[in-house]
Amino acid sequence: MWALVKDGKIDTIYSGTRAVILNGIQYPHNMFTLYTTNEKKLIGIYDIVRKDAPDPNFYDIGTSSYTYNSDTDTVNEDFDVTEKDLATMKSTADDAAKRKSHTEIQPLSWLAQRKTFDNSKTIPSAVKTYAAAVRSHCATICTAVDGCSDLDAFKTVHAKIYDEDGEYYTWPDDSSVEEYKRY
Repeated sequence: MWALVKDGKIDTIYSGTRAVILNGIQYPHNMFTLYTTNEKKLIGIYDIVRKDAPDPNFYDIGTSSYTYNSDTDTVNEDFDVTEKDLATMKSTADDAAKRKSHTEIQPLSWLAQRKTFDNSKTIPSAVKTYAAAVRSHCATICTAVDGCSDLDAFKTVHAKIYDEDGEYYTWPDDSSVEEYKRY
């Protein structure tokens, strides 16, 4: 992002490249990326120093604002940051764990339906063991989440539940029940 600074004040914010006319001179769209920082400053275009955003899993980030700092000759981004509501985050994490648990067990549910309609059919012990392990894992996650009394505790639990891509860490191994799954 870039800012056009005129007379010590921000005139225009550019979120993307585009051709511009400044002081009667036409500049091509790629000027934003091809010109050096000093070449851009000579025509009043400044690279915006972006503020590091906190993790959006835990914080709401307000609308960006920009200021020109004449002492450092930079344009800086700023925005308000507020903590998300802990109760809402905990509820969302509990619901997500329960949905994941359901997703893990659902392909095996036909076995329970079969037993309901024909009680001579059994549910394999590997399926019962696996389903119990999934439910137990889900309960462990929910208990850990529910026990969080502040944001720091929630962040610690969240890091143990999810990897850096937001995917769940290891749930019980389903290799022993793979042959029974139906989608």
